[in-house]
Formats: sequence, C-alpha cells, structure tokens
Amino acid sequence: MATFTKTTVINAPKPAVWATLADIGSISVWNPGVKASHETSDAASGLGSTRHCDLGGRNYLDEEVVEFDEGTVITMRIVGSNMPFAEADIRFTLEEQQSGTEVSVTPDYRLKYGPVGVAMDKLMVQRTYEKGMSGLLRGLKRHVESEFAAS
Repeated sequence: MATFTKTTVINAPKPAVWATLADIGSISVWNPGVKASHETSDAASGLGSTRHCDLGGRNYLDEEVVEFDEGTVITMRIVGSNMPFAEADIRFTLEEQQSGTEVSVTPDYRLKYGPVGVAMDKLMVQRTYEKGMSGLLRGLKRHVESEFAAS
C-alpha cells in the first residue's frame, strides 16, 4: 500500500470544518477535482453512508464512510471506480489549533495491475494524487473560511 499525508490549517473552528466534511454528498461544492456529487445512501452522513463523485470525462468514484469519529476523523473508502485503484481509503483528521483547525488528509491505496501498478504509482500516479489532495485541501480551506466569515 502507498500512502502520503497533506495538511493545512483552516481559519475556522473545528465544528465548521467538520460540518463540511461530514456532509459527504456536497464534496463537489468545495473540491475542484469533483465536478458533481451526491449521496447514494439514505443517510447523508455517518458510518455506512455513501456517495458518487463525477470527476469529469468518464471518471468516477463511489465511496463509503468506513470510519466516523464525530468531529475528529472520517475515512472514505473507494468501493467502485473506473480509476486504477485496487483499494483506497482516504482519511481526514481534524485537530484544533490556536489559529483554527488543522486538517490532514491521508490516502492509503494500492493500484491495480500488480508490479505494473507499483511502477505506475512511482512514475506518475502518486504525484498526480498528491496534487489532487493539495487542491482538495485548498478548496476546503477557501469554502469553510468564506462560509465561516459570512456567518
């Protein structure tokens, strides 16, 4: 499994950041890498809730919440996709700071195709994935800070 962590500090209280992350169907509102999204389960949030993310073109992700520690940790598992993931969990961790809320995102993933997938990851996928996670955090920061300032 490959992994990395990206972190940012959002100038807003932890409950404001959590509310955005926990509303899983609305990720397309703040993540520039997701063109459209919606819940696919009866529950809009919490353990076992699911969503569909349209990434543009024909690319998509279907995800399920597999860890939900209210206000602190949410882990999404990719359960369906046409991307080259054999398995992937994306863990968001929130930690209160004096200046706001530190948010870390840690994907833990393995690509399809065995040794070819490992080589693909080293040559291009991890760099692209890291850029995507950095963009996700920038989008989350912009969205939460603007929503918090408006309230």
